[in-house]
Amino acid sequence: MKVEVSKNSGFCFGVKRAVDMVLKIQGKSNTIGPLIHNPQVVEDLRKRGIIPVEKVDDIDSSTVILRAHGVSKNIIDELNKKGLKIVDLTCPFVKKVQDYAISLEKQGYFILVIGDKNHPEVEAIVSHLENVTVIAGVEDVSNIGPHDKIGVVVQTTQTAKLFEDTIKELKKVYKEIKICNTICNATAERQEEAVELAKKSDIMIIVGGKNSANTRSLDKLCSAIVETHLIENIGALRKEWFKGKKQVGISAGASTPQHLIDSIEERIKNDF
Repeated sequence: MKVEVSKNSGFCFGVKRAVDMVLKIQGKSNTIGPLIHNPQVVEDLRKRGIIPVEKVDDIDSSTVILRAHGVSKNIIDELNKKGLKIVDLTCPFVKKVQDYAISLEKQGYFILVIGDKNHPEVEAIVSHLENVTVIAGVEDVSNIGPHDKIGVVVQTTQTAKLFEDTIKELKKVYKEIKICNTICNATAERQEEAVELAKKSDIMIIVGGKNSANTRSLDKLCSAIVETHLIENIGALRKEWFKGKKQVGISAGASTPQHLIDSIEERIKNDF
């Protein structure tokens, strides 16, 4: 049985930057929500004294870390009022989405964010704006309402197809539309590679946190092509999945550590 791992698997630039920088922080600190969307990494950081909390009132350290996905403006305002030391590890590409949206709004555009309204990245973008709505895709376009001109940004981890299909539908409705394709290049490349690997595989294994949007996107894309399983850890592998399979493809989300990918690859090669 041949096992092939997609080249662009594991930590993306923004995640690697956040993890590398957080490991340099001395002493106990808190993150607003998990630093990244991977349970193993978050647990490792917890053991080092980097404790995630959900609310500002739960903070019990003098240093607060802003997660890679960013946090809402009102939370940042609360942290500043408390006089806490803020270490901003928001991914630079996520910051760019916020900047584009703010700039478009200042130019008089009504802002549309294509993405998951409950995702922290999207919540952070929206918090900086007054004239904004979030749409999940084509199905929401008819509910937006009339606007003279709209500006569009997209959650960095959405699929290119969803973005393109939604833009096509928006152009049917609105005459003046300014589009910023803010899907992260690393996300797009990872998705394209996973799809090509799925086409030549008998089964795909997607490794990553189930709370990770980009990992779920990989799962969705590959599931449309071949039998696909999304797993968070090596213990989730099942021997029966590989019976009769000749080609196994492995891809992983942007928050998945390399050692986990390697261990899963070795397990499949040696035990199945």
